[in-house]
Amino acid sequence: MCTANAIRSPFLEHLLRARLSGTGLTPPVIESAGSAARPGRPAEPRIVEIARAYGLDLDGHRTRRLDEHVLASSAPVLCAAAIHRRAVLDMRPDLLDATFTVREFSRLLSEQVDPVGERGDWGALARAAARHRSSPRRGARGDDDLVDPIAQPAEVWAEFERHAVEAVDRIVHHAVRLLGPNGSASRIDQPPRTRREWRAARALLDSPQTERERPPFSGGACAFGEDVARPKVPPRR
Repeated sequence: MCTANAIRSPFLEHLLRARLSGTGLTPPVIESAGSAARPGRPAEPRIVEIARAYGLDLDGHRTRRLDEHVLASSAPVLCAAAIHRRAVLDMRPDLLDATFTVREFSRLLSEQVDPVGERGDWGALARAAARHRSSPRRGARGDDDLVDPIAQPAEVWAEFERHAVEAVDRIVHHAVRLLGPNGSASRIDQPPRTRREWRAARALLDSPQTERERPPFSGGACAFGEDVARPKVPPRR
């Protein structure tokens, strides 16, 4: 969740869904909203372009305002900043132990050592994170916020992008560790992690390779680090 549901929260929504898709975990229902959103508007063009660099399609996104329906799920409520966490708790005080900023959630999960539940028990994951808060009512620290890049220079957008991707990747890593079978998920093709990986993946997929040379591709996720069998070239005589 963010303010306008036009930059931060739609990017987080789509990135988290994509990252979870190859883990073997049962994902929660992932939705996004804004505390002051004007419903029905598209995402900001700049975040659409950034998302595309990660293989994400935000063209069809339309903004929505935070309401009771969004908060009806048992999944953790992840916010861009502490101000959005307060907006959630003003509406639903009972969600105190289930509402975090996305960076706060990633940080708190890193402090949990033992597995916390079955693969689909995201409520247990939220409760585990809440136990590591020094003061639940105080909530997130200032450095747990994701900066709002709207009308900001390029370096602020880069900071937002870096922190958002880092937080999502850490959440997925710790979710697999804490909810996955035996603390780990099966090795499944993963979406590209960075812009560089996405460009490399597209270059591989678009190059004139034989089927034997082409790396596995399934559901928009690209495999990396796999040994690909290549045809033997006979030596020159």
